[in-house]
Order: sequence, then structure tokens, then C-alpha cells
Amino acid sequence: MKAMYLGPIALALALAGCGGKESFTISGTVSGLKYSGMELTNGGDKIAVNPAPDGTSDVTFQFPNSIDYGDEYEIAIKNPAHQSCGPAITGALKGSAGYTQTINVAIRCSVNAYRLSGTVTGVDFDNLVVINGNGSELAVPKASTGFKYPDDIASQASYGLVLRGVPATRNCSIINGIGTMGDADVTNIAITCVPK
Repeated sequence: MKAMYLGPIALALALAGCGGKESFTISGTVSGLKYSGMELTNGGDKIAVNPAPDGTSDVTFQFPNSIDYGDEYEIAIKNPAHQSCGPAITGALKGSAGYTQTINVAIRCSVNAYRLSGTVTGVDFDNLVVINGNGSELAVPKASTGFKYPDDIASQASYGLVLRGVPATRNCSIINGIGTMGDADVTNIAITCVPK
């Protein structure tokens, strides 16, 4: 059997007919996104991802540049305001093109939450209770010098503390007990009780 010789032009045409490397787009879905400021980066590609108009629906994203079969990708997340985001499945932010048929990354965001705490002065009686507006409560033992409210409160959510169980012989007040949760624990609340 004779060996077949392909000239340079025929060889080029044969390779062109095989096509180049297969390319893959990197896309995905973000759930739980409520606030703006989220950015996703893959190599030199950077995109902004904004929350849905209703603030609750999932949003989709797609990087503008595709990658070739076998190329690595690794998505970095810049968190939006007041939230923390990460992969819905551990390790899903990086991989190699071609390992799966499509590159579709699921990202989940949650609103950051913080605690209320502060000082207690003059509670020389039993049964004092601190109540937040959402109905949860904290018992403050006699002779306490401080408290830490047990519930996490979401960033940007309002809170309002009131007291129950104050005896008729005492006046009790709360300083800094009403507000909107920021992006850090609130530690400057002061509960003070004095005799009437």
C-alpha cells in the first residue's frame, strides 16, 4: 500500500475541516441577592451582578469571554453591600473547561447578621426581661452588669428594645435601644435602673 502524501495546502484544508478548540462560556445563577455592589471576576474578565427588581428572584450572569477546552477558570466574588456570598456547592467556583458539558455556577448570598449587647446598671431585683420588637426576649438576672441579646439581627433591619418586669419602686431606661442594624455588632446599649 502506497503512503499518501498531503501537500501543505491540502494539509491546511484538512486541519481546518477538523475545526479549532471547542470554547465554553461561563455563566450561572445568583440566589438571595438583595443589595448592589456584587462583582464577579475570572482572570481579566469582570462583571457586575445586580439584584432583581423585586429583590427576591434569582439573577443570572455570563462572562463576556469564553474559554477553550482544558483551560482553567476560577471565579472570585466581591460581596455586595450588607451580604456575604459563596458557591452553593463547595468548590464550584473553579474548574477546567470540558470537565462538564456546560460551565454553570450557582452562587448563594445571605444577609449578614449581628448582635445587640451592652451594659446593665442598678438591676437589684428579679424578673427583668428585655424584649425586641420581633417578640423574642432575654431575661436579665439580678445584679447583672451586662447583656448580650440572643438573636442575630439582619443588617438594615430595625430593632427596638423595651423592658418588662420593672417593679413599681424602680425607674428603668434603655439608651441606644432603638435603631437600624448596620454592618457590625451594636455594643453601646445601656440599661439603667434607679429607685423612684
